[in-house]
Amino acid sequence: MVTPTAAQVSLARRLPKIELHAHLNGSIRRSTLKELALAAGLNARESQIIRGDARTVSEMFAVFDVIHHAVRGGKTIRRIAREVLEDAEADGVVYLELRTTPRAHTECGLDQVGYVESVLQGFKDYEETAQRDRRCFARLILSIDRRDPAEVAEATVDLALRYRDRGVVGIDLSGDPTKGRWETWLGPLTRARESGLKITLHAGEVPDVDEETRRMIAFKPDRFGHLCFLSSENQSSLWASGIPIELCLTSNVLTCSSTIPTYAAHHFALHHGRGHPVALCTDDCAVFGSSLSNECAIAIAAFSLSADDLRAITRRSLHMSFLDPSSHDFAQILTRLEAGEEMDLQ
Repeated sequence: MVTPTAAQVSLARRLPKIELHAHLNGSIRRSTLKELALAAGLNARESQIIRGDARTVSEMFAVFDVIHHAVRGGKTIRRIAREVLEDAEADGVVYLELRTTPRAHTECGLDQVGYVESVLQGFKDYEETAQRDRRCFARLILSIDRRDPAEVAEATVDLALRYRDRGVVGIDLSGDPTKGRWETWLGPLTRARESGLKITLHAGEVPDVDEETRRMIAFKPDRFGHLCFLSSENQSSLWASGIPIELCLTSNVLTCSSTIPTYAAHHFALHHGRGHPVALCTDDCAVFGSSLSNECAIAIAAFSLSADDLRAITRRSLHMSFLDPSSHDFAQILTRLEAGEEMDLQ
């Protein structure tokens, strides 16, 4: 495994960063997660969540089942959303796209609308206290769960359209990659795109899904997540398409160890070396115990990246984002990145 030097860690910490692939429930502050797990009657000391050890894909989704059990009610969701942005700011992240699947918490009287409202209120709570010169700008992506039927996917698109003027910028397809069929979500995703929403798809997370991945590439989403398993034919199609990829080094090494046994073996080198657009992301920083600064430090060490390389990846990540490029927020972030600003995070 790779161990970044102190200088590499320091550089990664100081440079402003862009996070495009982060799940709300997987980014819960560790102390908050332990508190919620104990309150829900779970044994936090024995929980995989707290141990933070290596996990397969199936084990990871079992962990999320525990998280979903512990995280209940709008007040808790609002708190978590605020804390995620606080932690992102502390890590030097200047723009974050957070994604989550709207879930009803019926025992708490919370429906899907209330869920989205709670996340957005958490964003607002953060903005009211954030330091202006260090603020982390944020947008929300609503996720369609692969385990859900088409009508639930349609309802998620409806929610995204309802709240796109309040910070929702796109739709994600995620969840257990062994579940569901591409045809189930094609209609809702097509409607979302035709309505002006951006689309990102988790793809190639498990082996033997070449046909699904082929269809996803043909759909031409705005971004892909992961693509750990990619046939040579699909790889050629992807490169020809120019569709950007959200890459999560630690997540992929831990969950796809049979194919990606080390950081140096990660497909980041393949795509970045070709000049294909990629972004460095965390996926689930609490589950995998790795901040975006840590992911960047690992990339510097594993792939011999320079400070200028990392700055270039970050600038390109902003242009890969779902943020309106004509917006004032985009201009502010771009100014910070182009100035090569190094942040004081002490």
